[in-house]
Amino acid sequence: MAFKSQKYELVELVVSGIASTGQTQTRWNFPDLPKLRYTALQAISFFTAGSLTATPLNNPLLPTTVLAKSYLVLYANDRTDLYRIPVLEMNRIQNSAVDPFARGLFEFNNQKVTWEKSYIEIASAPANTVNQSFLLGVYYA
Repeated sequence: MAFKSQKYELVELVVSGIASTGQTQTRWNFPDLPKLRYTALQAISFFTAGSLTATPLNNPLLPTTVLAKSYLVLYANDRTDLYRIPVLEMNRIQNSAVDPFARGLFEFNNQKVTWEKSYIEIASAPANTVNQSFLLGVYYA
């Protein structure tokens, strides 16, 4: 049976650049996402710089080299059971030989995510000197 979603929200998580030294932080919490409060998570997809040239805020996406060491942690149903999901496992757009991808959506089981307690972590700091972003599509009911 084909995947069907009732609603979709594009979420941008900005990784601020530090002009003189580069970014040294390795963890970014999601802000409060009002449209996603009290919803049932169905699926998530991530986008790479090879798929989109800019985000809605006109930031470039983080390069694949950074995404390859990035992990999603979701606080759902009052627990952190969705822990360190590799971000590139959720990229489903085949755009080149460079970006790894999965053919289908990364589906969930209608968990109730508390987004402000959820985050993305990177194994080592991205060292970006300009703003760049994670961009993900959230399918929910």
